[in-house]
Amino acid sequence: MTIIGASLSDISESLGTTNATLSWAVSAPFLGLAAGTTVFGTLGDLWGHRRMLILGLTVFTAATGVCGLAWDALSFIGFRALVGLGGAMMIPNGMAIMMAAFPVNQRARAMGWFQFAAVGGPAIGLVTGGALVDALGWRAIFAVYTPIAAIGLIAAIFVVRPSRAGEAKPVDVAGALSLVAAVIVLMVALDRGANLGFEHPVALALLALVPATIWTFVAIERRTAHPMVPLEWFRRRNYAGPVVASATANAAYMGGFILAPQLLQERYGYTLTAATVFLVVRLVFFSLSSPVGGRLAATRGERWTSCLGSALVVLAMVSFAAGSLVDAVVLVILGLALAGGGLGVAGPAYQVSVVGAVPMDRLGAATGMFQTLTSLGTAAGVQVLVLAVGENVTGAAFASAFWLGAAVAAVGVIGAAAISSASSDLAE
Repeated sequence: MTIIGASLSDISESLGTTNATLSWAVSAPFLGLAAGTTVFGTLGDLWGHRRMLILGLTVFTAATGVCGLAWDALSFIGFRALVGLGGAMMIPNGMAIMMAAFPVNQRARAMGWFQFAAVGGPAIGLVTGGALVDALGWRAIFAVYTPIAAIGLIAAIFVVRPSRAGEAKPVDVAGALSLVAAVIVLMVALDRGANLGFEHPVALALLALVPATIWTFVAIERRTAHPMVPLEWFRRRNYAGPVVASATANAAYMGGFILAPQLLQERYGYTLTAATVFLVVRLVFFSLSSPVGGRLAATRGERWTSCLGSALVVLAMVSFAAGSLVDAVVLVILGLALAGGGLGVAGPAYQVSVVGAVPMDRLGAATGMFQTLTSLGTAAGVQVLVLAVGENVTGAAFASAFWLGAAVAAVGVIGAAAISSASSDLAE
């Protein structure tokens, strides 16, 4: 994802389009992920998680391959959307398979190592991808990544054990469609607001639709006998707490990720290439701290670990704000390290808390909704922080945006503190 964003100018020139149009190639996978994870997680609960995982890997691998064959902007954006849909099938079902494979007391450690690998991969891609594009062109990205995805598909087919399908229940089609509609309207509203301005009639119209689409989804889930997402989950501290914590921590985290390169360029005079290299710090700390977070969640508890990780994200925003006002690039680097380390520590605890709050036969839907709301929080956080800086790229403007990010991340600490000290609140 990072390499696609960095290569946007080369790709748009090759396909004869503009950066503004091709920015949808970055947004489309996020849209597919946000809209699809809950739906495909639910289908995995009903039809078998292994089946949905393999289907997702197949779609992801094929879509990655054809991205390199795109002939114009529309085809490239469409293929990138398919990549997101493949990911939406993979993530909740892969998570459900992994959580079901380990006893309760080992899940946090397993999640820590899973996160270590999941974040370490993009760190390697960020370092090598730029050189690959410079040497062979942007299509080489997909020529290299497609075989890697195919290895994952083959491993899933031959290594992952068949999972038992859930109890036969009607598919909540109305709930699925209303959730997808709500997510798409919100994501597109944020995108159009960022590109056209939130005072533009199109952005205002889309934002006005958001409450109506959310109300429709809630109304449907309240009335159906077999809801895709039982709303009573959100009354459980060990579900609602980590959902709030993850959405807000990721909002600040990703907002900082987007603003940090701009800060390094505008405040410190670094080139885009040099500023991008600094981002590796964040990914390295995220990856390396993940097993630590898994161990802490297993030994100190999910609430304590979630609070620690969320608090580190707050400190990261404070460090960014300080680095915006004083001439000390080390504060920006410290902010990147704290942000990565914070989410690395908190991530396993968030996930394990969510899994412990729902029945085992609903793991796909529960982790899918968790990912959907995290994605929405991330998208909203990026737009809010970028909007806070605006066109006035001064140190004070960046500092104001990062202080806002700190306030958002502080809400995550409150959400983390709401998690019960017990491993599950199913009995509540």
